[in-house]
Amino acid sequence: MNLHAPGRRVLNLGSGLGGFDYLLHPSVEMVAMDICPSKPNLDVVGDAHRLPFKNGSFDIVYSIAVLEHVAKPWIVADEIFRILKPGGFVVLELPFLNVIHDAHDYFRFTDLGIRSLFDRFVVVFEQVSAGGGSFLSIFSVEYFAQFIPGEVFRKCLKRIFLYFSVVFKFLDVFIDSSPNLRITANSFSFIGQKK
Repeated sequence: MNLHAPGRRVLNLGSGLGGFDYLLHPSVEMVAMDICPSKPNLDVVGDAHRLPFKNGSFDIVYSIAVLEHVAKPWIVADEIFRILKPGGFVVLELPFLNVIHDAHDYFRFTDLGIRSLFDRFVVVFEQVSAGGGSFLSIFSVEYFAQFIPGEVFRKCLKRIFLYFSVVFKFLDVFIDSSPNLRITANSFSFIGQKK
């Protein structure tokens, strides 16, 4: 599978600032879609529950840390299936252990939950994309920040805490090959192919 192949039509679903678009080959036709109209470089503003595209419109749909922000991810999974061409790919990264980080933050996903959500796809690739150290880093900062009075002071100290708590992320290197890594995963990556 070559996701960089020229001529492919790719939907960046929930594109946000497009932070991962540089990974695509320049000749790939990329469509950036987000629900928030104020994001830069958008091609389409719309709701993932009702994708405004014809059946079989895309070769690839990729979505990074988006499905936790939709109210009904099973509907979005069906919509992704609908707009993909036969043999098309869905490329995802989804959080498992993570703090609530948005006003519209509804779900967390285990690796088995992702498989269930995308059960009409053949699993091509799946892995822990960030380990428990990433979660511990974020969690410890958010947890201890609750003890700090005053919003301005809290924001300053959160930055300092984050700087020191980043050491947790590096501990993941020592357990990368652990068969139990998935139990404390911060997030999972998944690639599925439409049957």
